[in-house]
Amino acid sequence: MMSFKRWYLSILAFIVFPLLILGCSSSVKDEKVPNAAEDIKLNSGAVLKSEDGNYKVYNYDNGQYNLANTDNVILAYDKNSSSYICIQNEKPFVIHNGQRFCIKDEGYSELKLSPEGGYISYFVDDNGLKLKIFKTSDNNQVEIKSEVSISGTLYDWYDSDTLVYYGVSNDGINGLFTYNIKEGQEKLLYKVKEGYLAYLKGTNDNVLFLQLTLDNNRQLMMIDKKTKDTKMLTDKIQELSDIIVNKDKIYFTGKALNNVNSLYEIKDNKPKRLVFDFPAKVDTKKGLAIDKNGSVLFVGVSGEDSSDEEIYAYSQDGSVSSISKKSVDYVFLNYRN
Repeated sequence: MMSFKRWYLSILAFIVFPLLILGCSSSVKDEKVPNAAEDIKLNSGAVLKSEDGNYKVYNYDNGQYNLANTDNVILAYDKNSSSYICIQNEKPFVIHNGQRFCIKDEGYSELKLSPEGGYISYFVDDNGLKLKIFKTSDNNQVEIKSEVSISGTLYDWYDSDTLVYYGVSNDGINGLFTYNIKEGQEKLLYKVKEGYLAYLKGTNDNVLFLQLTLDNNRQLMMIDKKTKDTKMLTDKIQELSDIIVNKDKIYFTGKALNNVNSLYEIKDNKPKRLVFDFPAKVDTKKGLAIDKNGSVLFVGVSGEDSSDEEIYAYSQDGSVSSISKKSVDYVFLNYRN
């Protein structure tokens, strides 16, 4: 059985897990953030880079990486609101509209920041996995009245007030569901007639998921949020780590059927491999980013025996170039445009 992983938290867990386990004591109060923290501006492609055993944020601008003006380890960032999740003094914080609060739960997983930064969400182990949601404006927990048992941690944000998740409802419906927090309304988005889902990601305009049928056929599907139309993008994927949509182009890291781990573009319902000898290896677990020119950013290593990573750009003309210095570890921030 193939292993399908959410690239973001599976990688960040190795960086911040010891910090997140600590959480914050209940005595920590919300407080005003210094102006320097309020002014953090990051672009798509921003990364955490390992330097001397510590992680520092590097921003990406005009094809170059430069050290960001912050000592915080930023994990997730929303461009429209400049909200973010970070580690400050070995404690996890959420920053939104000049206010910050500390995440007090310990040992949580799949931490996410909603579009526009109005909520954070994560799972805790409370006699089974339980999804918890908090408003970033006042740190109050949002109670959701769901009739769906979420499968594992397969969920994402559908829009600024709505979650999307995969599971089985109390009346036995296997599918994708949405939950609007403001309206307190749960709806079936897509019914899985056979098999199950192994990957789920929400983008600005679409919901993408990998469906495994009973005969072990892997189908990459996409739902258009406006029309609710569903279409199969390809059934030629063996492994999927991350996927990104840029206008009418779809890229993913993983492995196409009977191929190798690499960067691919989906064209005419088939994966087209984009990277061959340079770099020698693509680290498919580190994810993808798109810059303002439409170049696809990814992490790789230059030699088969090398362990030093670099960030590479696949340009629209088909060329690949290194755009960073070498490091023992790079991780893309979870960035929302």
